Amino acid sequence: MYVRFVVDQNDEDSNQRKGIFQAISCMKKQGAFYEYELGCIAGIMDWFDKNLESPFDYLNQQKSRKSEAYISWFIDSATEHISKIREFAFLVESKGVSVYQLRTESPGKIVYADKYQVLAKPFKRF
Repeated sequence: MYVRFVVDQNDEDSNQRKGIFQAISCMKKQGAFYEYELGCIAGIMDWFDKNLESPFDYLNQQKSRKSEAYISWFIDSATEHISKIREFAFLVESKGVSVYQLRTESPGKIVYADKYQVLAKPFKRF
């Protein structure tokens, strides 16, 4: 089973709902967070930088077409990673933005996988 956290805003490139990382990035640019919340966000991002490979680095090495839409999903056994994402969800929801947890057994055509996540080209809109 695969897990993804999204908000009710569409990503123009993929025509999929924005994931939690995109939501955090957009809200930071909009100045939605207090300074102490930005510190929390930076700490969580540092944790992810140390504990999660970027599947997009793999795509760049493969010279995959950037015009294609790829969606990241956590493998449901990645409980520590999912717990960290829930910290992001709490911050986003504290600003009045709903966060939804999606679950699927078929995220699309998987183009990258490691022990925590997959990157897939979606068959449908999630």
